[in-house]
Amino acid sequence: MAWDTTMVTMVRVLVNDTESPEKYTDARLQQIIVVAATYVQQEIVFDTTYTIDTDTPDIDPDPTLTATQDDIFTNFVVLRAACIVDHSTYRTEAFRAGIKAKCGPALLETLDRLKGFNTLLNEGPCAAYKELKREHEFGNTDVCKAILSPFISNNFDPRSLASGSHRGEQFFR
Repeated sequence: MAWDTTMVTMVRVLVNDTESPEKYTDARLQQIIVVAATYVQQEIVFDTTYTIDTDTPDIDPDPTLTATQDDIFTNFVVLRAACIVDHSTYRTEAFRAGIKAKCGPALLETLDRLKGFNTLLNEGPCAAYKELKREHEFGNTDVCKAILSPFISNNFDPRSLASGSHRGEQFFR
């Protein structure tokens, strides 16, 4: 299988679009996946540099093929794509929810349909993507660096080293 079927299936499962008729076409999900891949590649450095074409859409080399299999990249892209789909759904529902107004007898109420979608954004694929990214960054040795020598910041003022100019001393004289 190629990315355009494997990753589409994975995104469909995450956004609960598996029942017929499907809400999103394969072509639409492929577009979302390549956009997500573009964002993921900008945010995270991988061993492989992928060529991502949003017009075709295409990802090269294919991260789902056995020869070039990159499960980490695939999982990041799928979660990011599901997050994009959830944000799109949230915007659509926000537009539909709105305010209900009635003239006689007067009634004005806001609809609470968005609470579930807000929870989905905070605990669904978007949250999983952020958590996976955080774990990946902390697992990456390039992130863990320390300064093992004296360090003087760009704001260093050598006058503060003069005797009697300690910050605490000026307040206790």
